[in-house]
Amino acid sequence: MNSFSTKIMGLALAATVLFSSCEKDETRVKANINATPQLTSSATSATLVRTSATNNAVTYTWTAADFGYPAAVTYALQFAKKGAGFDSNVYEVNVGSALSKTFTVGELNSAFQGADCKSASIPSNMDVRVKATIGATAEPAYSGLGSIAATPYADAPADRWAMIGSATPGGWDRDTYMTYDVCARAYKVTIALKPGAFKFRPNGDWPGNLGDTGGDKMLEADGSDIVAPNEAGTYEVSLNISSTPKPTYTITKK
Repeated sequence: MNSFSTKIMGLALAATVLFSSCEKDETRVKANINATPQLTSSATSATLVRTSATNNAVTYTWTAADFGYPAAVTYALQFAKKGAGFDSNVYEVNVGSALSKTFTVGELNSAFQGADCKSASIPSNMDVRVKATIGATAEPAYSGLGSIAATPYADAPADRWAMIGSATPGGWDRDTYMTYDVCARAYKVTIALKPGAFKFRPNGDWPGNLGDTGGDKMLEADGSDIVAPNEAGTYEVSLNISSTPKPTYTITKK
């Protein structure tokens, strides 16, 4: 066998060994979890009232996860509707390297609403667990399930947003108020529009009003009047105050 062929075979063998070693190392990282977090809580039920939003509701503590070698472990608490599993509609709160987290009434209410946006005013139960991670290359470790029961309140923003303008039924003299959709996290209204213009404004006053200066469905404070569709009819208008980098809106023909 010539020296060139020998070199090729040697390189192939080295690559095979290296690949095998990498596979074993990755498997070791995923498999060698010596200890998963052990979760405990100060309560299994809570009373959620908006006027008590800053009061403490429940404290979760957990033991440190051990992945089998020194590593910086980060933790997150996950909430999901009881019995639904954690594949979707999971509300996650990252806590860094901490081994405990106290939730205020407002924070716990947000967890209930985040995991089940239709739970407002309904007695509800949530599964809770801790997720421990050491980076993107290793599978997380999870604690066993805890549970928390409460009746959440509607987690709507304090401001009341409305449409006003020549395109709306009330003209520039009367607001048409929108309703906050918790699941969509947006204000919505079904409204009869006609050709003309309108703006969004909070709480029936002009400070903080929003317009669309660029005509790009992105809103600016004190921006230009928004041009309504040319065709009169019934439309659903949605206003998303929390979108980034700017608030946005949509107008959909019904």
